[in-house]
Amino acid sequence: MTTPLRAFGPLDQTRTGWQMAATALARPATALAAEGPDAMPVTMSNHTHAENWFELLTRPLWGLAAAGDAAPADLWDALAAALARALDPADDWYAGDFGDADQRCVEAAALAWALATVPELLWDRFGPKAKDDAVAWLSQSYKTGVVDNNWHWFPVFVGHGLDAVGAHRDPSIAAAHLDRIGEFHLGGGVFKDGPQGRVDYYNPFAFHTYALLHYRACGDDRFVEPAADFARTFRSWFAADGAAVPYGRSMGYRFAQGSLWGALAAADVEAVPWAEAAGFSRRLLQWWWDKPILTPDHRLTVGYGYPNDALVEQYLTAGSPWWAAKLFTGLLAPADHPYWLEEPAVPEPGTDANPAAAAVHVRDSGGNVTRLNGQSWRSKMRGGKDTYARLAYSSLTGFSHAVDGPGLEAAAPDGTLVLSEDGVHWRGREDAESCAIDWSGRLTVVWRPWEDVTVTSELHASEDGWHTRTHVVDTARTLHTGEGGWCVPRDGHEAAVANDRVAVVSRGIRSEALDDAGNREARLVWPMPGTHMYWPATVLPVLTGVLEPGRHVYRARFYAGRE
Repeated sequence: MTTPLRAFGPLDQTRTGWQMAATALARPATALAAEGPDAMPVTMSNHTHAENWFELLTRPLWGLAAAGDAAPADLWDALAAALARALDPADDWYAGDFGDADQRCVEAAALAWALATVPELLWDRFGPKAKDDAVAWLSQSYKTGVVDNNWHWFPVFVGHGLDAVGAHRDPSIAAAHLDRIGEFHLGGGVFKDGPQGRVDYYNPFAFHTYALLHYRACGDDRFVEPAADFARTFRSWFAADGAAVPYGRSMGYRFAQGSLWGALAAADVEAVPWAEAAGFSRRLLQWWWDKPILTPDHRLTVGYGYPNDALVEQYLTAGSPWWAAKLFTGLLAPADHPYWLEEPAVPEPGTDANPAAAAVHVRDSGGNVTRLNGQSWRSKMRGGKDTYARLAYSSLTGFSHAVDGPGLEAAAPDGTLVLSEDGVHWRGREDAESCAIDWSGRLTVVWRPWEDVTVTSELHASEDGWHTRTHVVDTARTLHTGEGGWCVPRDGHEAAVANDRVAVVSRGIRSEALDDAGNREARLVWPMPGTHMYWPATVLPVLTGVLEPGRHVYRARFYAGRE
């Protein structure tokens, strides 16, 4: 049985309340991790059990370092004792030595940041041997090769930790990593996550959050203006109710989505009005506060809107979700900072087009955000086709993951067009031959699901909650087609189906699909349970048809909004 975050009590949106929330979130993880690796649950992961346990031990430090001495002494005592054993090569709990691109590099950055931020609470609790072990282990991490993407930030942060405790390091190593990070900048504050990387939440909860904390630590401002530029675009990713539109990998880190807003305050960089930054972060945490994402003993589960490890990538395990603690970075701003004093501002409807991210975000008059998307899939990531290559994503209704199996029920094609040769096995968009965005926010993406099939999809959203998809399909083969609108929860739904239109309502959310061209049939599909990011069971409006060889045009409108 799961429980929502409100099991910790009502969310107090003051700075003191956030310190309490950061501590409450960290305590169950720390209590379990302090029992040692054998107490750690065995969950799906491509990392070792020792690495998984070390995530559980260290990731809460992102929030605790910001909460500082508001977190009680016994919590810091437990962390220091467990870390002393984890960093001792002779101990059974030893976290392990480093190899290139080692997962431990990620956690080394969290430990180092805590040492750089609150050394009196952690470093001072270490005995002489533990201090020597910590320096030796972090020094090893500092010199280890990393994945060629946002990971270049981790040795930089390890450097800050070593500096804070007076340990020697070669500054040219961090300098080389910083130079490489600069090479990923596409302009306008947008960074690609590696040579073939995508533009996703790793911009706000990695590149820019780290850039601002790095600036706070040492005054190096080379990445401050890109962070500010991105923030001015990033405001369009959030709905008025607090939800961030889910898209891309690592959604299992949940409210880490909003860490950039607090990082701006921590660095005292006013990229957007402080009332806006405060509003985005506070509403986001409130949105998550009611989600059933805790175990009965109040640890974060693996999943998104509910526990489901089938919806996350192969590298997420039981300790991974505490990356969400990055949201509490704003606690590094003092109590008299405007970030804590300003009355949160509510975002207005509007459209933001970002060609570098191959995306258009539209916040409608109901406050919900639709993302029109031209990026391509991530082939190495489990579920990468669904997290990256659907045509549209929604803050109100989330999205689904296709699963192996026959029929549209397995394809679960919300927000996208899928095609089939036999009407049983389906494929959707993966790559894009081209993507263009015009001045009005209309996005056009060309994709080729087979060598002899080309689809040109034109997407346009409006502020009334509708968006339009027009597809020109050139095919040399007969194809069955299915195009989904937005899912709603299955329980208690009511639906109305006509020849070319279908509408369904559940829990106050209305979803409609309307075939403007009149050449498809409207129907309801019940996607496989456990495929959706928000709800365990859903129902989906779908338009279906059959195309003979030749050129065809599909045009339809899709709606999601609250009743």
